[in-house]
Amino acid sequence: MSDEVKNLLASGYAPTLMGPKPFSFDDVLLAVDPAPDAETERFVAEIYRDRGRVAVV
Repeated sequence: MSDEVKNLLASGYAPTLMGPKPFSFDDVLLAVDPAPDAETERFVAEIYRDRGRVAVV
């Protein structure tokens, strides 16, 4: 979780979330909070390796 989000939560900020089914703010953060740079680079590299394997087959 980024420092900015941590600061908002520590200050008492609680957004109102609405959708077709109940979910939590933590669930949303899991989808939008980026991974560490090294993990992101490994993930992107694996996607490109996989695309290369598919193109060759």
